[in-house]
Amino acid sequence: MSDRTGLRLRKPGAGREPAASALLTWLTDPHSPQLCILTGPTGAGKSHLLAWLLEHGGTDSSDRRVHAVAPLAGVGIRGAAWLLADHLNLAARAPGELIATLAKDKRHTVVILCDLHLSHAPEAILQQLIQPLLQISHVKLIIESRTGAPCTEQLLGHTFQPAVMDLSHPRWTDPDSFRRWARKANPAADTEHCYPLPGLAVQTERKAETRTGLEPFVFTAQFLVQADPHAVTSWLDQQSNASQRESDLGRAWLRAGQSLCASDTPSNRALTLLAALDSSTAADTRRALYDLAQPEPWRVVHTSTRESVNSHWPGPATALCTGAARYAQAVLCADHLGDVRVLDHMDGTAAGRLTSSHHRPTAAVLCLSDGTVVAVDDFGGVSLVGEAPPIRPGMQALLDPEAEPWTQLRRAALTFPKRLTGATLTAAASLPDGAVFGDSSGHVHVLRLEQDVVDVTSQMLHDGPVTALTGFALEGSGPSLVYSGGADGRIRAWSPGTPPMLEPLLHRPNRVVDLGASSDEGHPAQLAIAWADGLVQYVDLDRGVTLSFRPGPPVRAVCCLRTSAGEPRVVIGMDDCMTTLVPHPRPAHND
Repeated sequence: MSDRTGLRLRKPGAGREPAASALLTWLTDPHSPQLCILTGPTGAGKSHLLAWLLEHGGTDSSDRRVHAVAPLAGVGIRGAAWLLADHLNLAARAPGELIATLAKDKRHTVVILCDLHLSHAPEAILQQLIQPLLQISHVKLIIESRTGAPCTEQLLGHTFQPAVMDLSHPRWTDPDSFRRWARKANPAADTEHCYPLPGLAVQTERKAETRTGLEPFVFTAQFLVQADPHAVTSWLDQQSNASQRESDLGRAWLRAGQSLCASDTPSNRALTLLAALDSSTAADTRRALYDLAQPEPWRVVHTSTRESVNSHWPGPATALCTGAARYAQAVLCADHLGDVRVLDHMDGTAAGRLTSSHHRPTAAVLCLSDGTVVAVDDFGGVSLVGEAPPIRPGMQALLDPEAEPWTQLRRAALTFPKRLTGATLTAAASLPDGAVFGDSSGHVHVLRLEQDVVDVTSQMLHDGPVTALTGFALEGSGPSLVYSGGADGRIRAWSPGTPPMLEPLLHRPNRVVDLGASSDEGHPAQLAIAWADGLVQYVDLDRGVTLSFRPGPPVRAVCCLRTSAGEPRVVIGMDDCMTTLVPHPRPAHND
């Protein structure tokens, strides 16, 4: 058979050419109904037909492409949202967050939900996921559900005006093609009796589709990480007693659930759960998870959450950076109001707070080498946070403040938006001898102190806005090296004064959210990367080793540093959680 472009396609089997052709037409016709319901009894071949469709549309770049598939058997409402988010390269903590993200992205999106009738919460999925998705005009859905199931009747009863394909109806199966297929699959089959249900031709006894129930759970860390993660999530969702769901362990599970459900080993789930668990949690629970996570190439140092019983929680993190001068060995954490908290890098406790006079959401925060803290807000403005550091002592500094080079750099950084035409600032970071800004046009601008004069060097590095920047000096005191990330999913390396590398350091189909880097004398250079799908990567730049970690919630910011003892650390900031990990690169875990 062929589609409307004339491309030859493998036949779907079981005489399903009419059904396959109708599905392709539904996919490619902009005027077709937004919802297609694929139904039929057990043995109708619903799953096989969808598998054929995915084979020809799962990775296709044309208008028949399928963008996400969620097999719902044994899955609850949160699990369904997380499965879709994984396929769409998104991080979403709950169905509402997924819906909001899809509504903002205006690209045409096709979603398949399989086995709705076998899910643990079909009514909740219908009300909290399917109905909201159908309110987004650029989203189309195919929903597979068995004939006669209550959720199928509810789907058909709503006024969605769907396209309905009941595979028990002969119109969707070519009789001659079905007979040829059935004789080949089972020479003893009664083709007339079997038509149009392929399941009757390949098995002597029809097996009823049953939805597996939820088994009793032992609410311990060890049991949870070794059980099926979707079953654990559904069990927590359906608990009539909220005490376990709202306990430290329950909140941590639901916070990191998208990553937990995608993990394939108990040790990885133990690491992820431990990173989402507040450090004030009972020591025996943390110790059990720590022991289970030993095979993983990361160690959790500390975690603070919104529910923390102590003062460790710094608030939502919109930007992170390492401090310098009077903020050395500290992490600076900016929030949605523009204020910056000074955090101890060892245990995450707040050691101070710097107030912003603008009170705007912070897109980036940087600390110049003299201790000046500067923020870039979501509107591209640059402002001083806290107080400017005092001018260095000396008669010349008193007589001529302009002779102080850091004063000149500070002024150049604060007034830099005025130098831009046709673009706004979107990212920023500090350098040992200056600062670096990125803008909405894809340009990166480096401000450096050279012989007490601020020099500006610009370079076009990205298609679209620059979304993240970091940098350091090579070998501690050499030329500056800048790493930039963009909405184009590329990470570029560039040393001002030289041409940028032709090929990106990394390239993924996701926006780069944030970058952090450090390079101390005597230690390997390191880079931390946060991606829009929730992935965090640590790169040992000297050895070319990359480690990956996915905390679960959307990641807003990252930074990396070394302790006074030289231990590398990666700090990950999220809306309601901040965690610090130590990477342990091992060859077996390289990407």
